[in-house]
Amino acid sequence: MKTAVVTFVYNEAVNLPIWTRYYSANFGAKNLFVVDRGSDDGSTTNLGDVNVIPIPRDEFDEYRKTGFINSLCRALLYVYDTVIYNDCDELVVPDLSMYANLQDYMERREFEYVSCIGLNVLHILSQEDPLDLESPILAQRKYAMFGSNQCKASVTRVPLTWAPGFHCCDRPPNFDPNLYLFHNKWMDYSCAMQRQKVNRGSAFSQRTSEQGMGAHWRYNTERFVREGFFDPLNWATTRGVSPFEFSTELASISTSVSEIAGVFYVPMNIQKLVEIPDHLKAAY
Repeated sequence: MKTAVVTFVYNEAVNLPIWTRYYSANFGAKNLFVVDRGSDDGSTTNLGDVNVIPIPRDEFDEYRKTGFINSLCRALLYVYDTVIYNDCDELVVPDLSMYANLQDYMERREFEYVSCIGLNVLHILSQEDPLDLESPILAQRKYAMFGSNQCKASVTRVPLTWAPGFHCCDRPPNFDPNLYLFHNKWMDYSCAMQRQKVNRGSAFSQRTSEQGMGAHWRYNTERFVREGFFDPLNWATTRGVSPFEFSTELASISTSVSEIAGVFYVPMNIQKLVEIPDHLKAAY
């Protein structure tokens, strides 16, 4: 069972090493494909057997990115059994009480495509220290925020056409309750602030800006800190922590999907705070 993993980057000095280390351990570096939009911080050099695909650093256009990735993933399916696409601050992790690792999951599971349970890894500032990036990440973080907007069809064995943003595609959600997508954007305050500075410095195409795509990349500091760090802290204080079980939320997502012009849109506003179970903390 051959698996390719694809991501799209610009100056990802923090997240790309984590992404590369995790997926190399599962599938081998030679099966990783990093589309590099003109990085100039050295983060995409000296990656060994990782396939780096350089493209010009023009103004960022979500439609061009999506079209490129859709075409690349379709092409890879001619030579690979499975293709995973995600941002380099996202990692697909199976339930490690059932599978040895992600490679084991791929070998044992039959599917056409899979939608993952989306979890934003949180840094609770009042309880947790800054990350030691040389040590396992999840062992240093206690909580995650389930988010329907992060429940993406990231793993496929058939050609998918993702919509801009990659939250939705041309097929309805097909959840595996034992497969998770951990999103590391909020895993550490300092890392997140540095990354947001890079994002705000990007030039966006007119249609990307006018349609509000990538709006979170352009948040000012006040809104960015509030949504990423203060809101989860307030949630933990006022609303508490829910069980690490998602059947109700996944059912709600599945019954709320709307199809528009061949794209199956999932609701983006279903959330709950959960504690990351110990058996997942060895994932990365």
